[in-house]
Amino acid sequence: MLETYLTDRDADASLRIRTAAVLLFARQGYAATSVRDLARAVNMTNAGIYHHVSSKEALLADLMREAHRGLIDSTVRVLAGVSGPAERLGLLISSLTAIHALNPMITRVMDGELRSLTPASSAYDEIIGLRDAYEDQWRRTLADGVAGGVFRVADQRLTRLALMSMCTGTSEWYRHDGDSSLDQVCAEFVAIGLAAVRAPVPMITRPDLSLLPIYPWEPPDVLPLSAPYRS
Repeated sequence: MLETYLTDRDADASLRIRTAAVLLFARQGYAATSVRDLARAVNMTNAGIYHHVSSKEALLADLMREAHRGLIDSTVRVLAGVSGPAERLGLLISSLTAIHALNPMITRVMDGELRSLTPASSAYDEIIGLRDAYEDQWRRTLADGVAGGVFRVADQRLTRLALMSMCTGTSEWYRHDGDSSLDQVCAEFVAIGLAAVRAPVPMITRPDLSLLPIYPWEPPDVLPLSAPYRS
């Protein structure tokens, strides 16, 4: 049970704190979560929390930084050696979908809590830079497809935002025991995405799941935020 793990004093304290933070930030929001809430979740004192993290905002920034780095690094691995824009777009869609479906809590924090970092702070600027570095993969892929006549897109920015939103939405509703498997969801999203850019679906669109990031502080066995909806 997650609660048992979070309060297990024999387990790594830093990891327990981060797991609890991801769960609480995703469930009730960063602003509504206090250090006292974190301390209660892991059966520690406030002073014990501050022994491992300098501040609540620093903890959020660290979680977002590592989540974005994992997303970027895994995307580079997934796209290695793939040159065709249709193949690249298919892999971008399926990998982003899978990452959000498999890690619904940390991806919700990564996607939704930038607003909670102090504007113009070094942490804020760093996360913006990491986010832009990831989205550049999508920008270049769409631009290459349009330039090569493979894609027909009226507005590349709106297309990118629409496709990425489709993928990231799986963190809200996907369930591993739902009516559709992750492979089926990824395949359908790839078909939708390639239809949106007027391109045929390529042969290779499923990422090697072993190349996707592993987030050790993703709370295990937690229902998605919009449960009981079944995929």
